[in-house]
Amino acid sequence: MKLIRIVLIASLAMAVYACFALCMAEPWFLALFAIAAIAIAGKRGSDTLWAHGTARWADAGDLRRAGMLGSSSQGMVIGRMEVPKPKLQAVLGLINPHVGASVACEAFLGLFRKSVEQPLVRLSNAVHTAVFAPTGVGKGVSCVIPFLLSCEDSCVVLDLKDGELAKITAEARRKMGHRIILLDPYKRVTDTPDTLNSLLSIDKTSPFAIDDCRETAAAMVDRKDENGDGIHFLDNAERAIAGIAALVVQFAEGEHKSLQAVCDIVSNPQKWLKAVELMSASDAWEGMLARMGGSLTHLKEREMASTMTTISRFLTFLSTPAIAASTRSSSFHPSELLTQKLTVYLVLPSERASTLSPLLRLWIGTLLRGVIRGGLQENNKVHFICDEANLLGKMNQIADALTIGRGFGIRMQLYYQDCGQLKKCWPDGADQTLLSNVSQVFFGVNDLPTAEYVSSRLGESTIVVNSGGTNSGSSFSTGADGGGGSTTRSKGANDNWAQQGRHLLKPSEVLSLSQRIAIAFTPGVAPVWTRLLRYYEEAPVPGRGQRLWAGVKMLAGSVFIFAFALMMAMGVTVFASEKQQERKVKATEPFWFR
Repeated sequence: MKLIRIVLIASLAMAVYACFALCMAEPWFLALFAIAAIAIAGKRGSDTLWAHGTARWADAGDLRRAGMLGSSSQGMVIGRMEVPKPKLQAVLGLINPHVGASVACEAFLGLFRKSVEQPLVRLSNAVHTAVFAPTGVGKGVSCVIPFLLSCEDSCVVLDLKDGELAKITAEARRKMGHRIILLDPYKRVTDTPDTLNSLLSIDKTSPFAIDDCRETAAAMVDRKDENGDGIHFLDNAERAIAGIAALVVQFAEGEHKSLQAVCDIVSNPQKWLKAVELMSASDAWEGMLARMGGSLTHLKEREMASTMTTISRFLTFLSTPAIAASTRSSSFHPSELLTQKLTVYLVLPSERASTLSPLLRLWIGTLLRGVIRGGLQENNKVHFICDEANLLGKMNQIADALTIGRGFGIRMQLYYQDCGQLKKCWPDGADQTLLSNVSQVFFGVNDLPTAEYVSSRLGESTIVVNSGGTNSGSSFSTGADGGGGSTTRSKGANDNWAQQGRHLLKPSEVLSLSQRIAIAFTPGVAPVWTRLLRYYEEAPVPGRGQRLWAGVKMLAGSVFIFAFALMMAMGVTVFASEKQQERKVKATEPFWFR
């Protein structure tokens, strides 16, 4: 692409030279170019009304500058946008070093194609993304699947519809060179599913071992309904699970180092007492394990019973043969998401997804921890695609990933049905923190609060409202003696205008939009209006053969343009030389022959 760009810039330079030579040879060409420049400047310099706001939709120029337009850009596909021929922006983009070579070349060559095109639009400048769309409007076929079919980075995918995403995209990602991991305890996709033991990835010699145990416990304890005295028992349950998990990490080996061992200890009063005694007597981690065991000795009688009941509630999901087999060992290590191309599908049956939400939280927490333990880097990105993210609830690890995860290569995609669901999952203002850290995509909006949020976020533009009218009248009068008279006729018209503010879309208009229309908000760019594509209607990204053929066509087109510009420059040079020679001959002739 850099070579093509150089060829096109050389062609542009020769075209500029030809224009300059023409102006020098025949001054009246200069007048033509001046008239064209004034016309373009007048068109571009039209006044923008601003009294009530300057909100507007993003145009092709905005998207090109942001690197969001064209098949060569990266990121989630949010559909196509109909844009006019790029004209001056394409020329300026070709010589602008801040515009990528692929985007600049595609835009410039677009000048020689049809006047209207519909390029792909991608959220290439987004770090994390939140998509809001109700069930059945196409989140999977328009966003998730196209992304998986085109993104070559490592991915972690919540696949909660009996492995539908894995069945459609796994083979394509395997062809990209990915190793496919199927965490599929109920064997909906494969008869030989992979496994993940969250405790096995915790190194007892690591200074973060206790913190990892606490994070594992926090992932399983869902706090979305915490209130009043219930917070106390949630805290007790989380501390107890973390303590027993730390004991298992310190002393157990192999398959015994798993959450199944934690369940065995918690479910047996005698084992519980022995475990607490062992913890209290241990000097592991400079006495920190003993401190954790000592805190558990404070639980007595009714408080102990309530705490154990709470613990059992959060560990119940582990007590089935399928989940036990899936959590006793590990067929891969979470850190491999960074060291190789890896796609992990978290497959659960649709009817079990809600019940097994603690397992989902455990999986996501373990994989996030594995990526963060890889250290600061942004070369190897890992995308966490969380369809039906409401099942994860509020997780501190997701909150941390949204705020600091960028530096570790983490990219989050969270899918919700509406803003109300988001607020329920992230209460007490945490939803606003999440929204401030993500690019947002809305389509198929079907509830008023979400429509009001979109309308408010779009902002107001200033419009001109005309008002006026016409009037006419006539009168006739006669004298006192009945003779004579006069007639008077009048007619008038008035035309007034005023500036008023109007939302780009009112809530009622947002609700009536087609399900195929997406509205996206991303930092530094005006709101984006696109028409969604479906993966089965067209490929979200051309294959390697298609990309190669497109590159060949671009190279051929650029060479043709270069040859044409070269011939034009040579022709103009000859023309200018002849004109100059004519002027020299005329200068030597007597003035009466001129």
